[in-house]
Amino acid sequence: MSGKPSYEELEQRVKELEREAGDCKQAQDALRESEASCRLLFSAEPDAIIIVDAQTKRIVDANAAALTLYEYSRDEFLRLRVIEISAEQEKSIAYIQEVASGMPAVASPGPVQRLHKKKGGMIFPVEISSGVFLLQDRRMLCAIIRDITERKRAEEAVHESEEKYRRLFDESIDAIYITSREGKFLDANQAAIELFGYAREELINNINIRKLYIYPGDRDKFQQEIEEKGSVRSYPIEFRKKNGTGMNCLLTSTLRVSSDGDILGYQGIIRDITKRKLAEEALRESEKKYSTLVENSLTGIYIDQDEKIVFANNRFAEIYRYPKGQLIGIETWRLVHPEDRSMTKQMRARRLSGEDAQSEYEARGLTKDGETIWITRRNARIDYKGRPAILGNVVDITEQKRAEAELRKTNEELKNFVDAVSHDLKTPVIAIHGFASRLLKHYQEKLGDKGSRQLEQIMAGARRMELLVSDLLTFSRIGRIVPTFEHVASREIVRNVISGIQNRIKEKEIEVVVADNLPTIYCDGERIYQVFENLLVNATKFTADVKKPKIEIGHEDGGDLHLFYVRDNGIGIDPEHHLRIFEMFHRLRLKEDEEGTGLGLAIVDRIIKNHGGKVWVESEKDKGATFYFTVPKRS
Repeated sequence: MSGKPSYEELEQRVKELEREAGDCKQAQDALRESEASCRLLFSAEPDAIIIVDAQTKRIVDANAAALTLYEYSRDEFLRLRVIEISAEQEKSIAYIQEVASGMPAVASPGPVQRLHKKKGGMIFPVEISSGVFLLQDRRMLCAIIRDITERKRAEEAVHESEEKYRRLFDESIDAIYITSREGKFLDANQAAIELFGYAREELINNINIRKLYIYPGDRDKFQQEIEEKGSVRSYPIEFRKKNGTGMNCLLTSTLRVSSDGDILGYQGIIRDITKRKLAEEALRESEKKYSTLVENSLTGIYIDQDEKIVFANNRFAEIYRYPKGQLIGIETWRLVHPEDRSMTKQMRARRLSGEDAQSEYEARGLTKDGETIWITRRNARIDYKGRPAILGNVVDITEQKRAEAELRKTNEELKNFVDAVSHDLKTPVIAIHGFASRLLKHYQEKLGDKGSRQLEQIMAGARRMELLVSDLLTFSRIGRIVPTFEHVASREIVRNVISGIQNRIKEKEIEVVVADNLPTIYCDGERIYQVFENLLVNATKFTADVKKPKIEIGHEDGGDLHLFYVRDNGIGIDPEHHLRIFEMFHRLRLKEDEEGTGLGLAIVDRIIKNHGGKVWVESEKDKGATFYFTVPKRS
């Protein structure tokens, strides 16, 4: 048990309490002085200050500036709720409720602008800065309010002035622009856009005005003069349009300067003073270029008027082997082969009369020395010296025709060779297969396992050779045998193809879906059967190892074309093979493709091209494949 404190200890404690009491008095005095200072500042502040109880929304204090601003006496003002001085009460209520909801005491994120009203009902704009503080556990809102009526009027005046300037800027018939000191376009009116020929976004975002000077050194001279004088008037400059056309212009410009006196850039007015002159120069330049192009063209160019040559370029004279001077005035029929004169004369008459006439066609011509040449003609009706004429372009295709004839002859010989070889190969191949089959049937026990396997390999090779010969014959005959075109139900073709490969489909348990909208088409039904058969067989091969294999046959309307597709969910085709798979003997190096000859898709490609359509594939590896082909619609 502790003893009682001694007298000395009590005396020491009393002295400590006296010191603490002194410190507390000093703090109280300092607080009173601080409150007095705050009250003095509160009263003397030129902006209106009001204190609002966030819970009751009542005004609990206001300085003299607030009473003057809102035209209330103190007693009247302190009886108001804050929303009664607001012309936007919903916004005021929302903010006060946010404060009363228990948010921590924080300053407002920044001044806000609102509409308030005076005692007499006059509405005026204010700018409010506010903060929140606690007073005896109650949240108080302190708002500093500034009347910004004059500022708004000044802003509106500036805005009105800017609008007037903008209208003058936009509607001026002269080009007006604003650039940075470095030459970047900051603004340009419609006349400037039209003058330079750029789209507005292109001019503002991508073009430096220096690029538009024909002579870049002129930009440096202009900058030096305007920065020395502050402005230039009617300064001669040669500018360039987007299309390269030059312009002689007068430039009036002034500096754009910051409040610190730094040069920000330039604003200027450009007037094109030489449009007529430029047009004349452009016309002369165009005629010169036209003359140069025509005389140096690789195409023969002539003008036929009144069935006579009235103009011919150098190439035209070379094609017909005349001196150029001898061609002028010669009758045009003399340059046409006798067997084609009637046709060309009819074409000429139709074209001159305004009737439809083939613009490009082939006809034979005669050179000065009587040699027959082949010509491609492209003609158009024109006015020449005020009267109708024919403007003609001719290309000598004699060598091309000879090459085509040689190629046709070579192709025919090659096709006959393929027919002969295929026919000669087919018989021994069938014999090999037959003999091997008999040996296997009658002597399998004597041959043993090894001999049997070898005979099976011989039979498989013979079968592949037989398929290859068959495909070669099919491929070589496409385009040689006149096709029989008729209206055929494509759904019936597909049904027959599916029936023909039904065993393969069942064996691999493939789901085949045929669209209901397969149309009747004008085609060689036998050949289109081959197309569907080759595509479906191809699809069955490459869905072999897929769970739930599926093949879809469908049709889409392609405008002037029927668009068919055969889609599978198989192993897909890498995009690098998309074009090559339609080439002869191109096979994907896959186990599933070992039975193919490499001609199936080449046959499809040739058949569809002979029908006037095209075939292609869309696929990715491991994502299935869709083969598309088109057939023209015909009545």
